[in-house]
Amino acid sequence: MRKIATLVVAAVSVPLIGVGIAGAVSVDQTIKGSTSPTKKGTKKKPRAVKLKIDIATKKKIASEEFATKSATIYFDRNLVFNTKYFKTCKASTVQSNEGKCPKASKVGSGSAQGEALGQVQKLKVSAFNGPKNTLNLHVTGSSPLAIDSVIVGKLRNSSGSYGKKLVVTLPDNLQQPLPGVYATLTSFITTISKKTARKSNNRRSKNYKVKVPYVGLRGCTKKKLKYKGVFVFTDGTKVTATDTSKCR
Repeated sequence: MRKIATLVVAAVSVPLIGVGIAGAVSVDQTIKGSTSPTKKGTKKKPRAVKLKIDIATKKKIASEEFATKSATIYFDRNLVFNTKYFKTCKASTVQSNEGKCPKASKVGSGSAQGEALGQVQKLKVSAFNGPKNTLNLHVTGSSPLAIDSVIVGKLRNSSGSYGKKLVVTLPDNLQQPLPGVYATLTSFITTISKKTARKSNNRRSKNYKVKVPYVGLRGCTKKKLKYKGVFVFTDGTKVTATDTSKCR
């Protein structure tokens, strides 16, 4: 309670425009991606993989107060997503009671960390396959503040080196957990599980089904997979980070 009271008192003294929002923020922004296993499948039969994305935001100036407003995560064109073959759970159900979601709709988990007014908030992340190519990330934490929010990511087609992109806008209560207080999301790690589902193969009997991966690796260009993140902060600053992982 003392920590919460301290944050509330501090929030009252912070102007609603925030601190350090007037100029471009200074950050070291990174993204790291990896798959397990790293061995590719084929275009017709992608290999099921576990996909891990690790995002980190480090302030260069400790006194700056800002939040991540949106993020777009790009995935190598050799990674395929078969979301339509998996059970789904709506964001509203995830928010109200994720225990009511179909068990098979939970596709991953992770952790996150936020900082505001010198306080650190540890967060748990649960990932659910949502309808219409969405990914619902349930973010929860208890200290110093009670946090319970769903981040909805929209999976869209991309181009060039990247086949898909996940477009995310952070909810207002994660950007500003208290009025006028900007929370910097310093870490966000999500691992999508190695999962498969069954779909009918129309070329054979109607009762014949083949396995398809939630995330599949169908190829490997120059033994590397590419990842990119484009991050927009509350002052309008845009930062791009890239990474590669090994494949074979």
